[in-house]
Amino acid sequence: MDKLMKLQNILFPKEDLTEHWWLFYRGDKLSHETMESAYSLRKNEHSEFFTYFNAFSLEKWKKYTQIRNAYLRLSIKGKVGIQLFGHYMANNIVNKEIISENYFEADGRETVMIPIPMNVKSQVVSFQLFAFDDLYVYEGSYIADVETGLLNEVDISLVTVTFRKEDFITRNLTLLENEIIYTDEEVADHIFVKVIDNGRTLNAEDWNSNHIRIYPNPNTGGSGGYTRGMIETLRDENFHATHALLMDDDVKILPESIIRTFHLLRCLKPEYKDHFVSGAMLYYERMHIQHEDVGFVSKEGTFGARKPVMEMHLADSVVRNEKIYEDQPNNYAGWWYCCIPRTKLSLDRLALPLFIRGDDVEFSIANQAKFLTMNGICIWHMGFAVKFNMPMEFYQVHRNSLIIQAASGVTPEVDYAARISDRFFVELNRFNYTGCDMLLDAIEDYLKGPEFLTSPVGEELMKKQASRVRKLSDVRQIAPEIKIKYHKIYKRDGKLKGFKRLWYRITYNGHLLPTFLLKDKPAVIAYDWFDAPEKQYMREAVLAVNPYDETGILRYRSRKEFLRLIRRHGSLMRQYRRNKDSVKKRYEDAKQKLTGLEFWQEYLGLPETENRG
Repeated sequence: MDKLMKLQNILFPKEDLTEHWWLFYRGDKLSHETMESAYSLRKNEHSEFFTYFNAFSLEKWKKYTQIRNAYLRLSIKGKVGIQLFGHYMANNIVNKEIISENYFEADGRETVMIPIPMNVKSQVVSFQLFAFDDLYVYEGSYIADVETGLLNEVDISLVTVTFRKEDFITRNLTLLENEIIYTDEEVADHIFVKVIDNGRTLNAEDWNSNHIRIYPNPNTGGSGGYTRGMIETLRDENFHATHALLMDDDVKILPESIIRTFHLLRCLKPEYKDHFVSGAMLYYERMHIQHEDVGFVSKEGTFGARKPVMEMHLADSVVRNEKIYEDQPNNYAGWWYCCIPRTKLSLDRLALPLFIRGDDVEFSIANQAKFLTMNGICIWHMGFAVKFNMPMEFYQVHRNSLIIQAASGVTPEVDYAARISDRFFVELNRFNYTGCDMLLDAIEDYLKGPEFLTSPVGEELMKKQASRVRKLSDVRQIAPEIKIKYHKIYKRDGKLKGFKRLWYRITYNGHLLPTFLLKDKPAVIAYDWFDAPEKQYMREAVLAVNPYDETGILRYRSRKEFLRLIRRHGSLMRQYRRNKDSVKKRYEDAKQKLTGLEFWQEYLGLPETENRG
């Protein structure tokens, strides 16, 4: 027996998304008619819905799922022409295909269904509306026929970890209640939200219900929080989840992403049931920019997005984003939105206790995860685009990269110590002595071996590292005499060549020279990773700037700091070369213990057994 099943809703922008309405539709702007509880177009206006949130990824639904026939369903009133069309790629060129032209007259509210042929060229399809009279659109969706016996049982344990971000988490929980839990959406009866409260600041009585539970937890970072969520998911006797959906707290969510994830999982073919569903991360500050949906670790050890950064308000990006990529060995899914099947979860194989950063990378790569992605399954990450967190990027990421490589054997081709050393000299020549110390701390703490991870001191370590970073100030106050061209911060002024390049290297950008040979006017450089040696060449000082908020910090050359750091670097690298094999072996031997339930129960202070429904 076939079931006519909804796959995704047609969405209209609400609240702070109204200014980004072109992520939902283009053309004439629809107005919301409160009395009709509908969106309307006036006579002779038109709108098209081939957008990030309202296009239908036909190729992926055919490849990954067991749907048979698909339809566009709209509830309307008025005289309307509906053009069904799609786009497909050929020789890397996006082509348009008109699928059908339709005309309807509805004196009252009526539901129309337009077939979407399964044999069209289009990889992604959508529709245009032409109003021949005032038109009202009440709701819409893409639906499909699915054989009932082929549908998968899906129950989602949504795990979100929070640390003293009450505004974010309470807003998201309210949104989940209003748009999923207390609605007639099918997923409402198949979801349980587990909030791991690392800050222990939420009042559980305010939220605990048949669909939500707060779990006070010690601040063991993301790895400890998500591991607690995995444990609670696997030991829950009242809600037997088929999937754990891990999601950050400091994100803006679109409940429709969860709805689409649920329906995708319901329809999956058997060969894709063990795949992770990886939600995309878009920038909250630039809501149309997609940063990443699946990441990878390069042979140089860098972390990057598998796809190029895309502007999702563009029709071409909607098509190119749905290109089906083959998974590579070093692909991973970020835990800002990652739905993991229960078959990939085990109390004997939990996350490594890394506090924060790298736990999701290790878990994906070590489990040889494969991934599904789809337009509209996403979150917006707060502050991600404009912040450069030096302790996180220089200490935590590098330390954890060494640990996960040693413990799990992932990315064996990468020489992380050499990468850290290279970065050390880059930062040394930018007078970033604090960053240099953090890079060396990463190696030093790694060399302490797995015993270093067995006590939950991650919060103390990050506080210590953060206390060393000087706060950025308004550049107009700290350097009013310098005229800064912010649009050129990330542009090169021409690479150093010949003698200048050699002189830069052998003098460590003037550290070995007398002051009178250097220019005293500070050079303007980027505060984050971006390095342009020609900008700071032979300067006595640099102004490191964050162009997004026009803040910065002055750094001055210090021969004393230079000599101290050179000595420390040399000593530490000799120690690393002597001990790297024995330290690696200790991490390998400790991995089973560090990812096992017994260790995590003690680490989190949990009782051995408890009914956690």
